[in-house]
Amino acid sequence: MNRVQNWEAKIIHREKLLLGEAAFWHPELQRLLYVDIEGEKLAWFDPVSRQKQDYLLDKKVGTIVPADRHQVVVAIQGSLALIDLRDHIIKTLITLEDDKPANRCNDGKCDALGRLWFGTMHIEAKPGEGSLYCYDGQLTKMLDQISISNGVCWSPDNTVMYHTDSLDKEIKAFDFNLTDKKIANPRVIIRIEEEGCLPDGMCVDLEGMLWVAIWGGGCVNRYNPVSGELIGVVRVNAPLVTSCAFGGSNMTELYITTASKWPDSTMAAKYPDSGSVFVVETDIKGLATNFFQS
Repeated sequence: MNRVQNWEAKIIHREKLLLGEAAFWHPELQRLLYVDIEGEKLAWFDPVSRQKQDYLLDKKVGTIVPADRHQVVVAIQGSLALIDLRDHIIKTLITLEDDKPANRCNDGKCDALGRLWFGTMHIEAKPGEGSLYCYDGQLTKMLDQISISNGVCWSPDNTVMYHTDSLDKEIKAFDFNLTDKKIANPRVIIRIEEEGCLPDGMCVDLEGMLWVAIWGGGCVNRYNPVSGELIGVVRVNAPLVTSCAFGGSNMTELYITTASKWPDSTMAAKYPDSGSVFVVETDIKGLATNFFQS
């Protein structure tokens, strides 16, 4: 049995994100970007200067990906949009699910060719109401009857795509064809057995290992996606862990978002760090962020 490596995350920015999500590292700006879904905003944070800026939106925003140095694509409730971080100009790229006004966008990332993969879900997480889409100027539905689409990411050689429907408590791998964006041969590689815990956002390191934010577990778990073995745990002093992303000058720092929207106030008092952004130095390099290419 291999030894499980352990780390302790520390707060790098104390705040009260209602539902932090979709963290990514912008290599040109050297900043962390993320969203607050329930707070209807996106934000960037400079870990060196500790400066932070929020961009308030009027709709729930599920994910954010870079398009160039100053523009990002956001998946908001009902549409995909391009936002210029300099002047805050928003340009709608495409509308989504006009027949499902109670749906919103959730987690997503770009593949190595710059296509945006993202999910949708019912705002009350009703089972089977969401889908997984791929957008490259045209919108293609890749999976349907999804409850909470999360954590899409790829192996370093771009032959495997990982995805989770959080309510299933399972992480699946798909054979992935980068050229024609086809996915096939879905199989369960990891099951989350712990009571009250769900797999949330994910990322991959250069060794091909999978890092999974565990909602309800106060941790990010590192798994071998081939064997399914747990090989590392990052402890976070906030149970509702939502997403993780490698960043920093050496791409060895793991940034972690959390949520503070508890169903009751007793849990909020017990875990006052909930909603903050955390970081841990791992000495393991992560994959670079893929930019959106229209």
